[in-house]
Amino acid sequence: MRIGLGDGFELIGIESAEELLLAPPCARDDADHATCTWWEDADRGVKAGVAPPKSASSRATAPAGGKSALAAFLGVEEEGGPAFNPFAPKEPTREEALRDAAAAPGQPPKLRLLTRQLPVSGPMGWVLVAKGEPVAYCQAGPLSAFPRAQRLRDRYPDLPDSPPPAIVTCISVIPAARGAALGSALVEGVLTRLGAAGFSAAEAYPEEPEVTPEPDATSAATRAFWERLGFSVAATGPDGRWPVMRRTLS
Repeated sequence: MRIGLGDGFELIGIESAEELLLAPPCARDDADHATCTWWEDADRGVKAGVAPPKSASSRATAPAGGKSALAAFLGVEEEGGPAFNPFAPKEPTREEALRDAAAAPGQPPKLRLLTRQLPVSGPMGWVLVAKGEPVAYCQAGPLSAFPRAQRLRDRYPDLPDSPPPAIVTCISVIPAARGAALGSALVEGVLTRLGAAGFSAAEAYPEEPEVTPEPDATSAATRAFWERLGFSVAATGPDGRWPVMRRTLS
């Protein structure tokens, strides 16, 4: 998905392996957007780059000879099949086809994670491109797509249970482009898409300045960053730290 923003800027929703390669480096030196599974796997997720697992052989979905499983079952050639077949599978939508292609053997595991919600709420990985160069990355999507966010959220009983918010897990801007408000522009674009997909609120979990002395060195951004984007503190930890930032989406 590509959205022209004018003045040489483009917002790209990651839907293919080629677009995944556009993701710029993470703000954290020990993490990698293309392989990070921290938010998607609450028990074994990691932020650091990892080698992809060996591809398992996929189950055959069509018999030899080029006939689909349905055609083989009916005993007809696909070209000579009936004009109307009540058993014929429904033609997939564009988003369903892209999701299924991303889940095929040999595709990057992270691509499957970023596209599994395509038919429902769109891409979950977004790249801001300036004059052909990727300058920022943002990951966001439904709460249900990020089990670690759900586990983290369970520690804050004051947060509203419904409707479930969209979660912004990561934001990163390349060093050469920092200070130009490009991260804010990217997040605003992503929030607009999330609002159009039906989400009424978005949440983020910033890191504390004392934990992250360099604001640009965190993939979760800071409280001040989210406040500039209209987020407010929805809840804090028992000691008043570790805020959850929330913003209503119109």
